[in-house]
Amino acid sequence: MIASLSQPPSLTGWLRERSDAELGELLRRRPDLALPAPADLATLAGRLSARTSVQRVVDSLDAFTLRVLEAISLSALTDEPVRLADAAKLLGEDADIGAAAADLLALGLVWGDADKLYAVATVREALGSYPAGLGRPAAVLLRHVSDVQLAPVLRSLGLPPAAQPRAGTAIAEVLGDSNRLDELLASVDSAEREVLERLAAGPPVGRVREAQLPAARADLPPHRLIFRGLLVPIDAQTVELPREVGVALRDVPLGSVSVEPPVVEVHERAPAELDRLGTTAVLEVLRLVEALGESWTAHPPTQLRAGGVGVRELRRTAKELGVDEPVAALVAEIAASTGLINSTHGIEPVYLPSAEYDIWRRHDPAARWADLALAWLGMTRQPSLVNKRGERDRLITVLGPDAERGTIPALRRRLLDVLSALPPGAAPQSREGVLDRLAWQAPRRASGQRPLADAVLAEADLIGFTAAGGLTGYSRTLLAGSRAVAEQVLSDAMPAPVTHFLVQPDLTIVVPGPPTPDLAAELALTADLESTGGASVYRVTESSVRRALDAGRSGSDIGTMIAERSRTPVPQALQYLIDDLSRRHGALRSGAAASYLRCDDEALLARVLADRDVGAVQLRRIAPTVAVSSAPVARVLDVLREAGYPPAAESPGGDLIALDTQPPRAPARQPVRTVRANGALDSGVGLSELVQRVRSGDALTEMTRVHPVAHQVPGVTSAATMGVLREAIRAGRQVLLGIADTDGQQARHQLLPISMAGGVVRGHEPGATGLRSFPLHRITAVSVLGESSEE
Repeated sequence: MIASLSQPPSLTGWLRERSDAELGELLRRRPDLALPAPADLATLAGRLSARTSVQRVVDSLDAFTLRVLEAISLSALTDEPVRLADAAKLLGEDADIGAAAADLLALGLVWGDADKLYAVATVREALGSYPAGLGRPAAVLLRHVSDVQLAPVLRSLGLPPAAQPRAGTAIAEVLGDSNRLDELLASVDSAEREVLERLAAGPPVGRVREAQLPAARADLPPHRLIFRGLLVPIDAQTVELPREVGVALRDVPLGSVSVEPPVVEVHERAPAELDRLGTTAVLEVLRLVEALGESWTAHPPTQLRAGGVGVRELRRTAKELGVDEPVAALVAEIAASTGLINSTHGIEPVYLPSAEYDIWRRHDPAARWADLALAWLGMTRQPSLVNKRGERDRLITVLGPDAERGTIPALRRRLLDVLSALPPGAAPQSREGVLDRLAWQAPRRASGQRPLADAVLAEADLIGFTAAGGLTGYSRTLLAGSRAVAEQVLSDAMPAPVTHFLVQPDLTIVVPGPPTPDLAAELALTADLESTGGASVYRVTESSVRRALDAGRSGSDIGTMIAERSRTPVPQALQYLIDDLSRRHGALRSGAAASYLRCDDEALLARVLADRDVGAVQLRRIAPTVAVSSAPVARVLDVLREAGYPPAAESPGGDLIALDTQPPRAPARQPVRTVRANGALDSGVGLSELVQRVRSGDALTEMTRVHPVAHQVPGVTSAATMGVLREAIRAGRQVLLGIADTDGQQARHQLLPISMAGGVVRGHEPGATGLRSFPLHRITAVSVLGESSEE
């Protein structure tokens, strides 16, 4: 129950009667009230009624507390106070709203006591026009209906003709009479009652053709209801159900709302099992980020004029990564938010891995995943919006500006808080249970965010933050702020990296676990990845061996690596493939002339020059074994390979070289934009100091109002102030000083002055050690507070 208090005269007076603990709790739960620190309680009362602040708090209320606030607001059509018992009747006879009302008092949305509750002035505005899905009172609606429209309604109700405002008042009185209203509702037919019940369930507004139709043509159910006063036309096409009618049609006036949140049905698992499930997704997302980096190094996508990557480039990237486009968009957005991807600053900017990408790749898997997970938590972008239409029907592109959503970090946190509340190892049976829980906790926010919330849960599963929908142990630790511990938990759950593989007769390579970084790098050159999971499968092909040869590996290097790493004998077919390609590799060599092509086999060179497939590079023979081209070396090599020839690049000394040994990189990106809510003052000391500062300012305001100090000339301490301070020093009395800080803010300090000289006053401040001194020219007000120290 709420303790009964003597009714304060105002919101400021009510705040003045709060204890320090209650004021501290108010400032803790509504941190925006303390930024900057209020000068006194009157200032705090003004901020309590600020529309944006009230709207923010109302939007964060759970379903039951919101319904209690609506009941308090609806119980008073004027500014008169409301009894808690009267508000409870709107929620049912057995409704216990004491705890919710106490919560609203603690939040400062209502003030007073159980017998006289007042809603803060802007609460009704924050609740909207139709709280609890009910329409406006009949008296308010009928006030704006013309006499012509009300005349047939008066006749239908058996009322004498009257003009406005008496006509509207008379009809409102009929609807306000429960007996007359019951008679009217009993007389409606089934079609009319269906219309009424649909509007009573909310929202109470409906579209009706010719809502202001003459009574003689009222042949449809909505029109008949209009002329009986049960619906009110608010314009030519819209009707509204009066609040009195909506309440009468409901079993519970404001509808049934559960006091407790809905239970999330779960599957119970051992926490270690959930962690092991999560590591599979962790390894996969790490692989995808590396594959994205390699793909965009080889084929950097062009940045669109408006920013972002085009649809065609995203489709190509998804195909190279072996995933669908939404997953590719998610990987690209997370990589960019982590700082691993950035755009260049040239005339035609492209997206490339940044210098941080090379550093990131050298970290252990747990540290790399933690970087990605923290970036996902804080990024203000929503990848699920990519390829959808945004504002002005413009397509939202990956890394483009239209995917920005400042509210997404808070939504991720709320969803993860729901999962954190479940026991370790528990995984929801379905996402619907989590979304229903979120909708109860903040119904006003969740109503328009359900599709986004569902996408966030899917993203959490894809990146390994959750497994089978449940929060993993390492993710719980990361959310608690212990990154080092989270990395250790993840490392312990991951399978040990392997340095070997198994070569199959069909030229596939099976890696029975996550490969070490050096093994992964060698396999990425020598073979093509076919599948991932607990074990990865690679396939050796002509193109993959040629890729390793192009990178500078010799045939013997490739064969030695496979023989040393394989736990099974190397198939003869694989050795033949490596030997054949390495023998033929480099028979054709290209250099810069712009480029040249030479070959000791004159017949082979003649065949190349006659091949139409290589005509694009316009080779011209200048010697029996040499041809030149105006195309760059890389272009000549690409065209020859596409035509089926195995060329190689060579240095000016004639040695085989690997082109592009230093891959291009984008510059380091700017710090990622993250959204942080104004943090509550969790420190008890900070809250206590803030409350004391506000109370001191309030006391000074009251003192100066009763005993004002003479106005001061700017920069000059007045004689009145000097006189008050001298008297306080002689009498040993405490004073309350108003001080203008260097930034122009007003501060309040309680002081026992002991001396005044050299342009400063010195003394003891309660709770502080040592002497405090304040320049006299910064004192804006002074009031005597304490009695003589001898007394």
